[in-house]
Amino acid sequence: MATSTYAKATTLYPYLKNEIFPQLAPPPYGRLKITRLSYQKPVYLFSEWTKRIQVVGKVFETELLSSEEAWQRTEREYFNLKQLREKFGMNNGRYRVVAPLGKNKELSALLVTDRAPGKILDFYIADAIYGHQSKRLFEKLSSLARFFVKLHRNTELDRSVSLELPRAYLDNLLQSLSKGPLDAAKRTAIESYAANWWEKEGMFTDHEVIVHGDATPTNFFLPHREVIGIDVDKMKRADRCWDLGFILAELKHHFMWRMGDGWAAEPYIGHFLWEYAITYQNEQFFYTMTRKIPLYMALGLLRIARNTWLDEPHRKNLIREAKRCLKYGL
Repeated sequence: MATSTYAKATTLYPYLKNEIFPQLAPPPYGRLKITRLSYQKPVYLFSEWTKRIQVVGKVFETELLSSEEAWQRTEREYFNLKQLREKFGMNNGRYRVVAPLGKNKELSALLVTDRAPGKILDFYIADAIYGHQSKRLFEKLSSLARFFVKLHRNTELDRSVSLELPRAYLDNLLQSLSKGPLDAAKRTAIESYAANWWEKEGMFTDHEVIVHGDATPTNFFLPHREVIGIDVDKMKRADRCWDLGFILAELKHHFMWRMGDGWAAEPYIGHFLWEYAITYQNEQFFYTMTRKIPLYMALGLLRIARNTWLDEPHRKNLIREAKRCLKYGL
């Protein structure tokens, strides 16, 4: 077994050999290599050499979470993946989520899934900015829009959209940011502009859907014309624009951060929304959605601004952009 930073490495192999690998290939099994995939999260690639099996392990237990809370999150994501795949059809075809293979409380609240092939959306955003591969990013955003169409269409509920969730989420974001780059004057301005949105309940006539809940460029793999989603522990019932607005906020952020020009993201933002709208319903749906998208973009921008690894000037720029969305979006 390869040396690893994973604290449970010595007890991991028997679990994988007895419960995970047999789902993918018959024994016997050879050596195990453990590779950390993320510096920000305890996520690992477990590679078995003889049968060429590769699975991903996501560890929830950290210094910030109690073991019980970590295990609850493991169980929640495992349940969410199974529900999406077994109840809502996200288990095959071009648009799907990874398959949950197992969970183990004793292994630091470990969740094991199959490995998604391909590159993440973040790669194609960077390639468009640095490598001038704009066509590929447009193509990948079209595929991602269709992934969300499938997810949202398959999970549409009878319950109408409520503004309580975005309102409470904004309060949490502002509370968190007030301990960092958000000064009192800007917070007051954001709350004032947001109040105008809470009065426009009629703009939000739509049915709730199940949203991914953590729509970031690192949570979607895009091999060929496919899209495979991961990290669904924040899945919930909400407005479809929760997912769409967060993706658009990420596009805006990346173009601001990587090339200093947020307006350069606009063609991609419009393309993504148009592809979603015409695939889901019709042209009129595009105009209905775009009226409320600025609210969810603002939430997404403020969410990104919480990341302390970003430099403070950029975090303040994200807050200013969020304020513009709320002010001029109505």
